[in-house]
Amino acid sequence: MTTVPDFTQISLQLPTPTFSAETLREKWRAQFETIEGCSLGKRQKEALDGFPIFPLYSAADVEKCEHLGFSAGVPPFLRGPYATMYATQPWTIRQYAGFSTAEESNAFYRSN
Repeated sequence: MTTVPDFTQISLQLPTPTFSAETLREKWRAQFETIEGCSLGKRQKEALDGFPIFPLYSAADVEKCEHLGFSAGVPPFLRGPYATMYATQPWTIRQYAGFSTAEESNAFYRSN
């Protein structure tokens, strides 16, 4: 016969970490460089708009991003005017694709 476990006896406290985020980042960097055989800086890429793309991001990288605490569809609309945006209407995104310049896009929008 089985008994129902007594969940009131289980501790819900998380253990205190014995390491810092910086220590983990350095361990990751060392392991990355060992596996890849090159420095982390050589694996850094650049987006088309010139912003760097790093192989690893942490909480420290987004500390100063003010818009992360907001939701879409809620003033001040930092994450967009609608919570679903175009998730329910994928055709909306496709119909505007394919124009290389703002002039071509504007001509299409005005004609339609």
